[in-house]
Amino acid sequence: SICREGDVFLGNTQIRLLKQVLKDGSILAAAKNLKMSYQHAWHILDKVNQLSSLPILIRQKGGRDGGGCIVSSYGLKLIKAFEANETALKEFLASSNGEFESCFF
Repeated sequence: SICREGDVFLGNTQIRLLKQVLKDGSILAAAKNLKMSYQHAWHILDKVNQLSSLPILIRQKGGRDGGGCIVSSYGLKLIKAFEANETALKEFLASSNGEFESCFF
């Protein structure tokens, strides 16, 4: 997880939620698909936006067809960077496992 100001800025939950919003087009639909309350999802994404220097999630006001939201281009870059770093860390740990085991046996 990446923290800012003592709060989680980006972690697995935030990334999963942002990717689901990207897929569904709304916080409500994303929350339902991830089996979490709308209020909890909204709080997580609001915190992400508050801790970011640029908008990550852009909310669209309701209208005839209702509201929704989109993940900004900056948000998309953050998702890709987070996932790339997570993959690199997993690969490093997998390749280092043998070295660590040899220290103990």
